Amino acid sequence: MAEILELELAKARLSVNQAESELTRLERMLDKRYGVSIDIALCDTIRNAQRRVAEAREQLMKVKSGA
Repeated sequence: MAEILELELAKARLSVNQAESELTRLERMLDKRYGVSIDIALCDTIRNAQRRVAEAREQLMKVKSGA
């Protein structure tokens, strides 16, 4: 049982790290100013990445609270 919990925690941490890394990468791209149309698309993608970060953090908290 403990191994399953550890695996779930590791998966949740990995999801958070991946989502945060993707968000950081997208924000850096936005700073480069590729043009208005690209920036608008990036803003939408950044919003989606922010949502994924929040969902991943929420999942991590659920797994931790079940520990």
